[in-house]
Amino acid sequence: MVLRSRRAQCIGEVVVSTTVNVDGHVLAVSDNMFVHNNSKHGRRARRLDPSEGGQSVVDRTGSKVYLLCLVRAATPCIKAISPSEGWTTGGATVIIIGDNFFDGLQVVFGTMLVWSELITPHAIRVQTPPRHIPGVVEVTLSYKSKQFCKGAPGRFVYT
Repeated sequence: MVLRSRRAQCIGEVVVSTTVNVDGHVLAVSDNMFVHNNSKHGRRARRLDPSEGGQSVVDRTGSKVYLLCLVRAATPCIKAISPSEGWTTGGATVIIIGDNFFDGLQVVFGTMLVWSELITPHAIRVQTPPRHIPGVVEVTLSYKSKQFCKGAPGRFVYT
């Protein structure tokens, strides 16, 4: 069940479920929950074991439901790389242009993960890693071992 507020602008979703299973990023887990059920009987909140990963609410019948606040994050994507070529020695400063960038997002040149600096949600600064032979490598994005842009990667040419 997904609940949405009529008064406040919805920046995400509140999910109430009998199981803890989340597709998307968890924005927050609340210790408090107000449930207006047009009843004079309220709900009792209980803290979950941290390994369960959500907030539990036990209703009058003893049934357990879980409350998770989710944000459906847009997938990061690469639109351009500037400059798009550099020497095999590496070390060139490159700006990755795209959408939905965030702090902690990493850049991958071929199979080489490189340190990145978030400039804006549309720009990341990196330094190219060295490569033994000239050629084209795919440039993708990674966060917590999840890769993005594999279907439409950027390309960087080593000369």
